[in-house]
Amino acid sequence: MPVRNGPASCTPRALLAIAVVGLSGWMTAGAAAAQALPRDAQADAALNDAMGTDYLETRFDEAERKLRAAIDACGASGCSPAARARLHVALGTVLAQGKKELGDARDAFADALRVDPSAKLDPRLAAPEVSFAFEQARAATGVGAASTSGAAGARLRMDPPPEQRVRTPVPLYVEVPDDLLPSVKQVTVWYQPPGEDEVRPLVMKKLRGPGFGINVPCEALGREGTLRYHVAAVDGDGAILASAGAREAPLTTQIKASLTSPPPRWPGHAPPATCAAPERERPPQCLDDRQCSRGLACAGGACVARPASDAMAEGAPEVRRNWVALTFSPDVALFSGRDVCAVGSQASDNYVCLRGDGTRYDGTPTPGVANDVNLGFALATLRVAIAYDRLVLDNLTVGGRVGFAAGGTTGGGASFLPLHLEARAQYFLTARPFEQIGARPFVLAAAGVAQVDAEVDVRVLEDATACGAAADITSPCTRPGRSGRLEPRQQTLAATRQAGQGFASAGVGVAYAPIDAVSLNLALRAGLTFPAVTAVLSPEVGFSLGF
Repeated sequence: MPVRNGPASCTPRALLAIAVVGLSGWMTAGAAAAQALPRDAQADAALNDAMGTDYLETRFDEAERKLRAAIDACGASGCSPAARARLHVALGTVLAQGKKELGDARDAFADALRVDPSAKLDPRLAAPEVSFAFEQARAATGVGAASTSGAAGARLRMDPPPEQRVRTPVPLYVEVPDDLLPSVKQVTVWYQPPGEDEVRPLVMKKLRGPGFGINVPCEALGREGTLRYHVAAVDGDGAILASAGAREAPLTTQIKASLTSPPPRWPGHAPPATCAAPERERPPQCLDDRQCSRGLACAGGACVARPASDAMAEGAPEVRRNWVALTFSPDVALFSGRDVCAVGSQASDNYVCLRGDGTRYDGTPTPGVANDVNLGFALATLRVAIAYDRLVLDNLTVGGRVGFAAGGTTGGGASFLPLHLEARAQYFLTARPFEQIGARPFVLAAAGVAQVDAEVDVRVLEDATACGAAADITSPCTRPGRSGRLEPRQQTLAATRQAGQGFASAGVGVAYAPIDAVSLNLALRAGLTFPAVTAVLSPEVGFSLGF
């Protein structure tokens, strides 16, 4: 809950920033005071980590876990009382300020006071919730009774406003007794808005002389009912010096639709003004006509029926539902392989290895020596296709493509399917994109028949035993291979991965229409071929005409 001081507010992040300054001095002083017991250094290190890192970065659960673990590690006598008290005070601070668990925070502070009655809060960390829980712990343990006995009877001078108008700030004003004023570090009001169970804190602003004031914000006063609150002034140790009202017996102000008495005010100030009524209109449905369904127009943020006169004057937008296109698409294949030009790999892994003269390689490469394709991209086949797409919904087209592919391998008895057949659906991401010119982004899904051939160079070393060569790699072959051909001992082959002949892909693209009947198209598809599986990227460019 933000803690407000006058017109500004102190957010939890701001409180943590303040805490950085306080933590460094508090923990350094604690470390210097630690007794030379076995686990004091370990306890202080855990406290620094929990409060200096986790608490500061709002990881409150982690800070709590580390502090409880350090307390357990100290046990009953493993750490000095001062070190154990510092851990309990830090735990109470995390629970009160970080997790808003005031009951558990009070218990942690009480444990600290039982271990070391001189335990206290750092004033710079004493947020209202922390001070409130610490003072409850003082009362529960009886520690510091001498300093709080006078506070129990000390009263802040306050005249609670009897009533205030709905959605108008309630000005609260208190005066601190003169003898207590030098010791007061902070004055806080805890208030409960009408009809709510949550109690919220506000730090009061120091005014002239002994006065402190704050306005309960109008956002909390949106309904009629009873505003409940109590006020406490605390010193630098978080001890309550004086109060007005109590949590169990709060002061009250009635929030009404109209007043029967003069509006409340701070002394010497004008009454606060009523806040503007909240905006109760429905959020706008639209910003312009493009966000409305066909036949509707955007008026005053709502989609309404277009007047007949407007429709006649403007004319219904012409939508071209049939589109033909010419597209060009290179394939880029991603693949790898081992011993790719061995006869077995060529037969089972869909590789074709050709010698420099274009004949099929059927030699015996040395296993495990070169003859590999490292994982990477390789330019594959090139495709040209004629496309037809039909606009079946405002932003969905379905259609097909028929085309031819070039760049496939047919040498050495290999076969290549040059035909490209594809079914495609495209979903456009803007409302009714074909009713206006400009960019039309889309996503697509496609499937069909195509073969993708990708060629890379592969080095092979002919197996010495199979080709009758000596062990020296420079020794030539003396025994012909399967085809009766004497293979060079070392040679570079053109290895082609033949993938397909089915495929499925998805992609993204954009069509740009400079006029309503023409569009230039760019797309990028990613897909897989089957049954010979290879990953394929296909950038695509096209030109479309609509009718």
